[in-house]
Amino acid sequence: MSIVVISENSWQGILQVQEEAYTDIPLEEVDVLKSKWKASPETCFVYQDSENKILGYLLAHPWNSDKPPKLFETLPDSSAGDTLYLHDLAVSSNARGLGVGRKLSNKLLEVAKLKKFSRVLLVAVQGAADYWCNFGFREVHNVSVSQSYGANAKLMKFEAQA
Repeated sequence: MSIVVISENSWQGILQVQEEAYTDIPLEEVDVLKSKWKASPETCFVYQDSENKILGYLLAHPWNSDKPPKLFETLPDSSAGDTLYLHDLAVSSNARGLGVGRKLSNKLLEVAKLKKFSRVLLVAVQGAADYWCNFGFREVHNVSVSQSYGANAKLMKFEAQA
């Protein structure tokens, strides 16, 4: 099992994992997901088994605002900044309990520090805020989150260069 950067051949597996993982919000189109990857291929990963089957993925990209991007929209060209925005982390239902999400999350935080991003932002959906607190993320209360993230979505921040 290994973590590797996303390639053009990864997308069928990524879409399958996305479909398994999200039950409370609609799925994003592949072009929207690819726009995040194209903006920052070195911060987008898949976790695959020994037969190269994708068990999880993580999409993150540079961002220049306190307010998170909306779901279902391609990334604007002028989004580069000192924040790394975690757009999506999803794990296959077949891989739950194997530590796939933890390994991908740790990889992201390691890369954020190495690339000297000042912070990592994300929107916790489907009740995932407690999961992210385990990695040192804290809820941001003074910034609104788009309704596109669904009910009870929470903006969270990790200080990468603290």
